[in-house]
Amino acid sequence: MLGATVQNVRKAKGLTQQELGSRVGLPKSSVSKIESGMTHISFEDASLLLEAMGEKLDIRLLGTEESLSEKVERSRFVTICTIWYAQNRKIPFADAYRYLLLFKGIQFLEDNYKYEQTLPQETIMEDIDKVCIRNGAKFKKAI
Repeated sequence: MLGATVQNVRKAKGLTQQELGSRVGLPKSSVSKIESGMTHISFEDASLLLEAMGEKLDIRLLGTEESLSEKVERSRFVTICTIWYAQNRKIPFADAYRYLLLFKGIQFLEDNYKYEQTLPQETIMEDIDKVCIRNGAKFKKAI
C-alpha cells in the first residue's frame, strides 16, 4: 500500500522512477521494487520518498480524530507562535506567516503543539528556527 502511494504521487508529479531515485539516493530498480510491492518499506522510508516529492505522509488511525476544541487550541497556539516569531524578527505578521509556511514551521507547530506548548517561548522560537533552516537547506538543494 505504501509503495502504491509513492507511485501515485510520483506519477501525479510527472516524475520518473529515475528522477525520484536520484532525489533520495536510490537506483531506479529500488524505486520500482518499492512501488510494485516487491520490497516492503517502513512508514519512515515512505515518508522520506514523499517528502522528496514535496508531500507528507499522513496516517490516521480510526477513532483518533481531533475534537473541535482541540483544533481551536492548536490554531490558537500556532497563531501566538507566529506573532512571537514576527515580533522577534521585527517583521510583519504576514511575512512571518509566509516564511513559516514555506519552510514548514507552521506544519511543525501544528504537528507538535501539545509538546511545544509546554516549553518556554525562547525554546519554541529555537525549535522553529531549526525546522525552517533545515527545510530551507532542502529547498535550496532542490532548486
